[in-house]
Amino acid sequence: MTTQVAVLGSTGSIGRNTLEVIAASEGRLRATALSAFGNTELLLQQACEFRPRWVVAADAEAAKRVDWSQLPPECELLIGPEAIPRIAGAPEIDVVVTAIVGSAGLHGTWAALEAGKKVALANKETLVMAGGSQ
Repeated sequence: MTTQVAVLGSTGSIGRNTLEVIAASEGRLRATALSAFGNTELLLQQACEFRPRWVVAADAEAAKRVDWSQLPPECELLIGPEAIPRIAGAPEIDVVVTAIVGSAGLHGTWAALEAGKKVALANKETLVMAGGSQ
């Protein structure tokens, strides 16, 4: 059985390392969703390599600067930050890797947790913002 993975922040160092692990998993892991903010050129390259179900360009202005015609036909392009919680909570996703820096990672992480997903958190700000006080 293949584990379906959403990589939120796929163009950053943690996201790129996560994709290397997925590529080396011999089919046990699949990048089903990828998201990025400003590095949309790399996001397009990743989409062509990994052929996910969803690709999220969270920054609409950055998304306008890319020719998305090279996007594989099976990839659905979503634009805007509101798409991140949508894919994080999608029924097809088993694991969400949250590698989005700053407070922007909170919404996707929260959606994944509410949907009962396994979350691999690579962002301390989410813990600080969402954690309870003692």
